[in-house]
Amino acid sequence: MKNLTIRKATPKDIEAMVRIRRTAFTDEEVQGFTPLEHSFFYSVSRLKKEWKEDNRLKNDWEIYVAEDNQSPIGYIVFKIENDAGYIDNINVPKEQQGKGVGKALVIYVEEIVRSRGIRLMRTDTTENAEGKPWKSYSFWIKMGYKDTGERVHTKWNFKEINFGKNLG
Repeated sequence: MKNLTIRKATPKDIEAMVRIRRTAFTDEEVQGFTPLEHSFFYSVSRLKKEWKEDNRLKNDWEIYVAEDNQSPIGYIVFKIENDAGYIDNINVPKEQQGKGVGKALVIYVEEIVRSRGIRLMRTDTTENAEGKPWKSYSFWIKMGYKDTGERVHTKWNFKEINFGKNLG
């Protein structure tokens, strides 16, 4: 995308972020991988309550938005803790997936984390009860993240798959 820009999110982006989250995948696609009601990114009012200041949510999560021609088309949520960057959430609407938006967001955040002196990035995805990983699994592998082999059981009948990447 030639007009793609990435910037800090603001509270004015909340409605767009909820729309992006709701159009990133269907309820049928995500069934068995995550509980929809668990994420405050599905609700404008809940996300407003989580907003702290600037581009930060409570618990120091930072959000950056990708725009094409000044229209939000994706976002990424991360923070730094325990000497590592951690990407919690990345969402791009289905019609924009596969066009480099997610890749650009991840590279952008990796540069921020590296500039703060951190050399390790972490993230995760999920695996359903049948052992099938969520579609982001191959994305993280392509981005240079390594599956740690760890599977963490959750209370929702799916497992978290942890990834790590050395930023050098």
